[in-house]
Amino acid sequence: MSQQLVKSEPQSEILAFHRDLGDISAALSTNIGSGNLSEFDLPRIKIPAGGGTQWTVPTLEGEAMEPQIEGVIVLARDTRAYYSQPISETGGNQPPDCFSTDGVTGSGKPGGACITCPLAVYGSAPGGRGQACKQIKQFFVLRGSQLLPEVVTLPPTSLKAAKQYLLKLTSQGVPYYAAVTRIGLERTKNAQGIAYSRAVLSFVRRLTPEEIDRAREYHEMLKPLVQRMAVDLDASEVRDE
Repeated sequence: MSQQLVKSEPQSEILAFHRDLGDISAALSTNIGSGNLSEFDLPRIKIPAGGGTQWTVPTLEGEAMEPQIEGVIVLARDTRAYYSQPISETGGNQPPDCFSTDGVTGSGKPGGACITCPLAVYGSAPGGRGQACKQIKQFFVLRGSQLLPEVVTLPPTSLKAAKQYLLKLTSQGVPYYAAVTRIGLERTKNAQGIAYSRAVLSFVRRLTPEEIDRAREYHEMLKPLVQRMAVDLDASEVRDE
């Protein structure tokens, strides 16, 4: 039986869609201005290590563990980052030697076209597993009462699941910002028997026409900020399991 994106009763209300976007945009312009914005400036929801099935979610009180996150992906981007020294050894206290904000063109050393870069070849990573220059998918997710999105960074091992989900939306004519998406976790193992966590993405509901208009406005508001946003990752976000 073919799978369809079935319209369900509204849930996962996004309160930001009921606020004046002009006020939020003005606050961003005032507080950020023309300065650089890093994804580290936004709250980050982290995928666990070792096959855990709970996301680490920032809260006012610190951090909480949640089995799934649910919200609207108001922006998505494909990025790459290359660290000449393993980030697990440096602790992420240095910027990447080379990075790409679109997954196409690298900036830094060596820079240039990612598609022809030897560091993007599978097997170029230390130990022969994966790519030395990591391919990363970043979702900017607006959920609940948040007025700004949180960053969900998916490592190379979750890229296939993300692509399949986005293609499913495309087959139904649904832009990713026009749907509420649920992102869970599953535990799996690599060829060496090492457990790791992999994202599981699923469709919750279509947004209403009014919500889609607001989501599109958020999408357009964030695009220029994200285009200037440098790529900077930590060890949990570049693992090749």
